[in-house]
Amino acid sequence: EAPLTVAERCYEAWNRRDMDGASSCFLDDGLEYDDAQFLGTIRSRRDLRRRFELGAAALPRDAVVIADEVASCEATGNVGARWHLERKGDGSTIPGTSGCSFYTTDPSTGLIRTGFKATEMVFKPDKTFADRVVASASTFTGGSATGPRAASSPSPSPAKPEGRAPSIIETYYEAWNRRDLESALDCVSDDCVYETEDPLFVSVLRGKDELRSHLEKNAASLPPSARIVLDDLAIDGANGNIGARWHLEVNGFAVPNLRGCSMYATDAETGLLKGGYDVTEAPVKIPGPALGLLAVPSMLGLIR
Repeated sequence: EAPLTVAERCYEAWNRRDMDGASSCFLDDGLEYDDAQFLGTIRSRRDLRRRFELGAAALPRDAVVIADEVASCEATGNVGARWHLERKGDGSTIPGTSGCSFYTTDPSTGLIRTGFKATEMVFKPDKTFADRVVASASTFTGGSATGPRAASSPSPSPAKPEGRAPSIIETYYEAWNRRDLESALDCVSDDCVYETEDPLFVSVLRGKDELRSHLEKNAASLPPSARIVLDDLAIDGANGNIGARWHLEVNGFAVPNLRGCSMYATDAETGLLKGGYDVTEAPVKIPGPALGLLAVPSMLGLIR
């Protein structure tokens, strides 16, 4: 059995409510931690421990973090995780508490240097709303899912060091950025299951036909110059999982509140993507200090 990653050790400590142990999985000097539900970046262990304590206090007492999928990259030390919260007593999933996280680690200590956490949408748009937005946006983008590429040349992704062949997920996004949807779909298995959590599309897509329809709507809702930039990857050669941190750019400028985190599974025989889970950051954020004052459990429909 593979040893636990530093992220999994953090989750286990949090589950014991050992917040000192959980926060000690992070560097103290140079730490940058972003929880995309909240404003501001946490830059010290003390503040991170306090955030962990407030988060636990706002949840059922028996809430635990379950790591569903993990990608640990031996070459870079990066770790990606897909997770959800459940009640330890009966194993029931707590509504509104699944998501993805991405971590970079310090090579000398193995501790987490940066963290980014994106949680599923609390308020989910329905299909009618999404279709109306796409129809309206199409009048400005020319109504085509295969519009011209951005005028500016895309800068190389920091996720792909010079000399390394692009991974399957980089090939997938490079094709989408060209609006070459068929080439993007060539990266995906016929029986793929792809889940999306963003302010416009919350879907479970099964098979290439449903994914094709989603990609067409997604492209039609954005200007032709929009592109997804992969900021960092965690490519796990042992289990085939790929964690990713990314953001959306238009005309070379990052769009506010459109960062995200994803987890992908690949087929061991073909290397194609067989599963995906994309989570975009919350469009409206809560001030961090307000966490202790908010009735978060009632907002999420939770009962202690």
